[in-house]
Amino acid sequence: MALALLPRRNRGRSARSQTDQPTPSAGKRSVQATQDLKIKIDDALRAVNEGKYRAEGESTIANFFDKVFLPFVRAKRKASTARFYQITFDLYLRASIGDVRLNDFSTGMAQRLLDSISLSHQSLLRIKTTMSAIFSYAIRLEYFTGANPVREAKAEGKRTDPNRYAYTLNEVRIILNKLSEPARTVCAVAAFAGLRESEIRGLKWDDYTGVLLHVRRAIWRTHVDQTKTPESENSVPVIAPLRKLLDLHKKRNGHSEWIFAGEKKGFSLNLDNLCARDIRPVLKDRWHGWHAFRRGLATNLFELGVPAEVAQTILRHADVATTRKHYLLLSSRNAGNAAMRKLEKEVVGWATNGQQRKSRKTRKPA
Repeated sequence: MALALLPRRNRGRSARSQTDQPTPSAGKRSVQATQDLKIKIDDALRAVNEGKYRAEGESTIANFFDKVFLPFVRAKRKASTARFYQITFDLYLRASIGDVRLNDFSTGMAQRLLDSISLSHQSLLRIKTTMSAIFSYAIRLEYFTGANPVREAKAEGKRTDPNRYAYTLNEVRIILNKLSEPARTVCAVAAFAGLRESEIRGLKWDDYTGVLLHVRRAIWRTHVDQTKTPESENSVPVIAPLRKLLDLHKKRNGHSEWIFAGEKKGFSLNLDNLCARDIRPVLKDRWHGWHAFRRGLATNLFELGVPAEVAQTILRHADVATTRKHYLLLSSRNAGNAAMRKLEKEVVGWATNGQQRKSRKTRKPA
């Protein structure tokens, strides 16, 4: 039977040469190994054809980020969002996990990476957000199978107190008195309308009716884009002092389509340059950034008895919880201090009255 398995030209060889040929059992093992390999290949090809496995998943994270993820973000998201992902990946992720294959990345790797970076809690959250966004998109495109490996990783970091300064009305008055134009009117819009820096830059004269400011766009650097959220695209009432400043500003600078336009190019005024040139040198330590005006408006309205829901409408927040948590914090703290002083006064009164009553009881008759 062994001879029957040999090619015709091998028949008639010496016994020694025939003994060098594979035994029947060895031949069976070889055939079985070939069949097993064929089954594995068929399974792999079937997975590819059914979309369960993507060859792209074998590419590195850096390759996926550069060729797939970042082009998508640039096409579908704001320019500032794309820049955020680009900077975060280049600074903290490219050197550490860029050469790792997508399918080899795990939750443990994400956790060890976050633990190895000495930054604040908020900064680590941004890094985690970037990693999670990359793998979320890879999962949606079926480049990666399974749950998002970044989801269960925890960003610890150093806890820092957020800088949530809010200008008081008295501080706003001092600021407006010290500044010259156009910085004065820009700050007035921030203080009395509560617009974000990008929204102030996006204002056109067509957006101003004399009674309302229609917030329709936002500008980041030279990119004209949508507002931060759909709720942000709304109208804000204009109070009389702000109307007066805007009307005077229009007489001086009404030739441009932008309410605040740069002198050289005529495009929207760069508020960072305005701040460095005309605001910081004048205000010095009194300057706490553009967002302090927005927080200040919410806090001042709340202290004047305006409900948080109304402040939410003016600030155009999607959720009143955002207004309460991030914009009424200082006001709540002040109210809490005042309440504790009332409690202290009451308790002291109790103690005083109790001591007086006790002294009366223990007083001996003369």
